[in-house]
Amino acid sequence: MYFNLQEALKNMDRGQTPFTPAVQTLIQINQRLKEIEANGGVDAEVERIHNLALDFRSKIKDMPFETFSNSLPNGVTALHPLTASANEIFLILKDEYNIWICPNGGDLKDKVFRVGHIGALTEDNNTTLVDALKDMQHRGLI
Repeated sequence: MYFNLQEALKNMDRGQTPFTPAVQTLIQINQRLKEIEANGGVDAEVERIHNLALDFRSKIKDMPFETFSNSLPNGVTALHPLTASANEIFLILKDEYNIWICPNGGDLKDKVFRVGHIGALTEDNNTTLVDALKDMQHRGLI
């Protein structure tokens, strides 16, 4: 709905938008774009996200997970746990460690969870998540 450019162009003639935009979202996008520009631009941001994904994947390589895809994007790592329910991992991370990963629904609810690499994330965030996963492994939960 927000990206109906034909509707937006029609309303441009009257100097308006088709509806009240999500102002807070636009402000956040504007701020984030300024940050990206200040940190070297889009290419630098893509490289940062790529490196963050590689860092996370290297830290979990000896854990009981397999990647869900052979073609891994920079923005997210989808993991299939080999020894536990993906949804249970999501719930324990959320409830006991205050760490949020991305659960799946439907047929993949118990088979896959996703870890995002885009946004205000750092290698320290990766380490925190991996340490929690290792603690869960030590506790026999994964």
